[in-house]
Amino acid sequence: MKNVSSIAAIALASSLALLATGCDRTPKETSQGEGTDRMDSAAVDARNAASDMGDTMERKAGQAGQAIDDGAITASVKSKYLLDDTLKGLQIDVDTEQGIVRLTGSVQDDAAKERATQIAQGVEGVVNVDNQLTVQ
Repeated sequence: MKNVSSIAAIALASSLALLATGCDRTPKETSQGEGTDRMDSAAVDARNAASDMGDTMERKAGQAGQAIDDGAITASVKSKYLLDDTLKGLQIDVDTEQGIVRLTGSVQDDAAKERATQIAQGVEGVVNVDNQLTVQ
């Protein structure tokens, strides 16, 4: 996240520098109005580019944050399974995407399958549990 913030700061500073440089120039055209219009247009373009860049950086930071959150959810669910006497040692695969936990593998009975769902639902950040466990 630190790198994303640094990149955003550099991009913003560069955009502001370009904007400031454009405002200092006097138009070379003979018509004062035409030169001013071009400078105004360039300033608007620079502002729009900076805004677009900021939006892109925000989206990328959000995607990175979601990946970290999903990984933390998966790790938390797995660790809780290892601590649970009913599920300890069972082969349950846990995958998380956008807060949705998908459970695959097999368990010994319906009670274990239900327990796996309950534990996953109790983890912070879990939006939904897709329990595809099979009973053997």
